[in-house]
Amino acid sequence: MKTHEISKTLVALAKALQQAPNVNLEQLTFNQPQPSPRKKPNPSDIPMALSALVALSQFDKAQWRAVIEEYKFPIEVRNTESTRDIVGKILRHLEQDSDARRKLKQAVQRTKSDINPELMTALNFLLK
Repeated sequence: MKTHEISKTLVALAKALQQAPNVNLEQLTFNQPQPSPRKKPNPSDIPMALSALVALSQFDKAQWRAVIEEYKFPIEVRNTESTRDIVGKILRHLEQDSDARRKLKQAVQRTKSDINPELMTALNFLLK
């Protein structure tokens, strides 16, 4: 490590210390920022969510591939995979990547794409 790198680190540390409460060093703790927890679904939404899942299962592979391509999801789809497998991959990706979830919600609300509007409405409901 070079001196300029250390100085930049020390300046960043100094700024962080100045923004924190003025306490004795023994009392100083650095908390890792916690991701904001997703709100728990309301049990009364289960029938609607299941209905949306049933609707999603009626779309074919080509339509799901179009969703993956249009939204640039980093998902590989093999020819041997079932539609259910593809839907599972998309849902897992959206569950794990809050940024992708946010972008998809925004896209659904503001644009009309070549993708079936019923499919996008069902995905939007599941993203709530």
